Amino acid sequence: MSTTAESLRDLHSLHQRAKALRDRLNSGPRTLAARQAALATRQAEVEAAKKALQDAKLHVKKHEHSLKGIESKIDELTIKLNQVKKNEEYKALQNQIAHDQNTKGKVEEDILNSLDGVETKSAEVARLEADLQKFASEVEALRKMIDDQSAAQKAQLAELEVAITQAETAIPEEHRDHYRRIVSRYGADALTACEDDSCHGCYTSITPQMKNELINNSGLTFCLSCGRLLYYVAPEPSTTKRTAKAR
Repeated sequence: MSTTAESLRDLHSLHQRAKALRDRLNSGPRTLAARQAALATRQAEVEAAKKALQDAKLHVKKHEHSLKGIESKIDELTIKLNQVKKNEEYKALQNQIAHDQNTKGKVEEDILNSLDGVETKSAEVARLEADLQKFASEVEALRKMIDDQSAAQKAQLAELEVAITQAETAIPEEHRDHYRRIVSRYGADALTACEDDSCHGCYTSITPQMKNELINNSGLTFCLSCGRLLYYVAPEPSTTKRTAKAR
């Protein structure tokens, strides 16, 4: 492989390595943002579960207050029952007491069911809070890891950018603007190998003249289809196995 082809191949490799680093630098914050959004969702779930628990407890308190009121009313009616002398009034009080006793039983049953709900919701809140704490720790560990890696990646990227600038001296001055326009369009894929008589960027066949230019290293060659800067990769030598015939 000619020196120019090697220089272009090395420049292509530097661009690709720099792109990989930029991708990692960009993907880290995106990943962290997604995890932080998931954390916010879990925090909202915990708050909703706490609100449901608070409402359930309030429901129990209201029914307990109603129960006390019913019990007080039954006590008052019982006192009156012992004081009345008329049979009709006595029966009316008995009916009212029976009705209130029935209401009391329903309220007590509702309180018991509500207490079961409070217990279930309390367990759910505890579970969600434990999961939230664990997930929050994972998100914080991820944030720290991304921050730590980012510093090293930025330093590596700065070194690669310097190396790219130095490697770009292989591009003749008269082609620099054209080269920069291609880099602006394709980024790390502005350069590509030419192998098997085709551009590996768009897989369009090259002309015989272009192939000769690449092989003979007679200036820079750009793909006529996609415009990428080409460098030649010689085909691997084929090996033919010969089997001796037995005589």
